[in-house]
Amino acid sequence: MVKIYEPGGHGNSFIAGSPSQQEVQRDEVCSEFQNAKDHQVENIKDVGQPTVVEININKQYQTDLFRVGCMIYSNDDFLWISSGTDGVLQRVKPEGTKLNILSSFNISVYGMAITQSNNLLVSTGDSRLKQFSKNTGTLSDTVYIVSPFRSTDFYITRDNKVLAGCVNEDFPKQGRRVIMLMDQNGECESVYEHDQHKQPIFTYPWSITHTSNGNIHVVDRVSDKGGRVEVLGQDGALINIYTGDTEINKGRQFYPTDIVTTPRDNVIVADINTDTLHILNNAGLLITYYNTSNINIMLPYSLAFSPTGQLYIGCTRTKGNTTKENRIYEVTISRC
Repeated sequence: MVKIYEPGGHGNSFIAGSPSQQEVQRDEVCSEFQNAKDHQVENIKDVGQPTVVEININKQYQTDLFRVGCMIYSNDDFLWISSGTDGVLQRVKPEGTKLNILSSFNISVYGMAITQSNNLLVSTGDSRLKQFSKNTGTLSDTVYIVSPFRSTDFYITRDNKVLAGCVNEDFPKQGRRVIMLMDQNGECESVYEHDQHKQPIFTYPWSITHTSNGNIHVVDRVSDKGGRVEVLGQDGALINIYTGDTEINKGRQFYPTDIVTTPRDNVIVADINTDTLHILNNAGLLITYYNTSNINIMLPYSLAFSPTGQLYIGCTRTKGNTTKENRIYEVTISRC
């Protein structure tokens, strides 16, 4: 039985345009903050036990990218960040309060992951995942092919399998949208496409993560202004749909932009419309949330954990904003 956590409903229109055109634009943002501080503790609504989450800003870094659309932390203490809007991929080193750009490449990337050998794997929106050389700035083909689809985001599991989001090659025309599971040799093991009623699950698989109980969590864009999180079990069956919360999303539609698994095996979802991190358990149920505007982090867009458990939050700018004030924040987040 599929549990649908849907207090506010969602649209069902398809997203038009190429991946770079599909990146969300937000029209307005509050210009005033109520006693904004670098430290905030919130008691919040929960499913199950009462939960208190604490976030501390450790450092913040300025970037000239319009949007930190994708972000991944490598094992050698570098960050890879990209902006599909700018068509830029950067390898950067956080040092002190400065973000040193070590290399910058003109390429649009829509999904990134670090392999077991600490190489960068990327999705460039075609039918084959690529490996990126940080030394030469060149792309090489990998064994991960999703033909007859083209790739969106992807995720490397703990056992080094690849979960790839895929759409039909002539998207946004009507077609198939799937999650493909591939082994280390690129062999397709499973394709997840339909629910128990033989209905398509996905509109546009935007971001993917995986929890230790085998569940697959997918941010699915259902329109150009809203989305949901769909949770698949180990067998690929749809077990939960999260579409936001009536309290959090009162007056603003749930618009998830990224999802990441926490060290405690929960998941965090960035909601750009409300400046909120929704924290779900590994079954996709809301256990807590945190409004980042309380610590002056606006428009959280991308998320990445370091090996030591620090959370990096990459932000975006509002439509029409031409200032170079976009930031990446390193924070400590507890109890989630």
